Amino acid sequence: MENSDFKIAVIGLGIIGGSMAYALNGFKNATIHGCDIDPDTRKKALERSAVHQVSPDAASAIENADLVVLCTYPEMIVNTIQKNLKIFKKGAIITDVCGVKTKLAQEIEEILPEGCQYVGGHPMAGKETHGFDSAAPELFGMCGYIITPSASSTNDGIGLIYQMAKYIGATRICVATPEEHDSVIAYTSDLMHISASALCLDYNKKMNRAYTAGAFRDCTRIANINPPLWTELFLENRNFLLEELGTYINSLNKFKIAIEEKNADELCKLLATVRENKLYMQEKEPEIQGD
Repeated sequence: MENSDFKIAVIGLGIIGGSMAYALNGFKNATIHGCDIDPDTRKKALERSAVHQVSPDAASAIENADLVVLCTYPEMIVNTIQKNLKIFKKGAIITDVCGVKTKLAQEIEEILPEGCQYVGGHPMAGKETHGFDSAAPELFGMCGYIITPSASSTNDGIGLIYQMAKYIGATRICVATPEEHDSVIAYTSDLMHISASALCLDYNKKMNRAYTAGAFRDCTRIANINPPLWTELFLENRNFLLEELGTYINSLNKFKIAIEEKNADELCKLLATVRENKLYMQEKEPEIQGD
C-alpha cells in the first residue's frame, strides 16, 4: 500500500543519484531527502524538484528513512554506513547503484546496522558526462537493472528494489549473486570503458573532425571518463577484469595475425563469427525476471 510516511534517502546527487531522485518522485508517495556535499548541487536539486529536502550531511537524510539509496563511490558507501550506524532506522532497506559488488557486499554485511538489510542494485544506465546537471528523470527508461541480494536480504527487501527498478523505468531486470554480477560487468562495462580509453590513449595525430563519423563516435563516446571513479571500479573488480582483458588481447592478436599474413579466409571467418555473436548477444534476454 502507498504510505505517505515513507521516506527515501538518496546519498550523492551526481548523474545517477540525481536521476534516481528525479525518477523516484511519486514512488510510494515518499518524501525524498537528498544529500550532497556540494552546495550548488543541493541548491539545484531543491530548485528543480529532484528532492523534497536536501542536506550536506548523510545523517539528516538517513534518519527515519525506510529506503536508503547510496549513490557514491564504493569506498564512500562503506564509510557512510560506518559513520551512521546508529542513525539508520530499524527495518530500513539499504541499496546502492555501484558498478562493483563482491567486495562491497562483504564489507557492508560486516558492518550492517542492527535490524537493517542490504540489497545491492546496479542500474545499467549512464552518460559520458557526470554531475547533477547531467541528471534526468528519463535516464533509466528501458534500461537493465541488476539486483544482487546478499546474506541479509529478505524476499520483501528484494521485492521492494524490484518495484523501485520498475518504477524508475527499468524493463530488463534480473537477480544475480554479487560474484555473477562482477563477472559479467567486467565484460559489458569495465572492458568497454578500457577499450574506449585505449583507443584514445594513443591516436593518429594527423586526424581531425573531418575524418570522424559514427564508428569513431560510438567507439570512443565513453572515453570522456570520470578518472577517479573508474580507477576505483577497475581495481575493485581487478580479478574478473584481468580475465576479460586477457581474452580481449587474445582476440586482437587473432585479427593482427590474420592481417599480417594476408589471410583473407581467416579474417572473413573471424568477422562472420563476430557478426553472429553480436546478433545473438543483442537478442539474449535476462533468464531471471520477476513480476
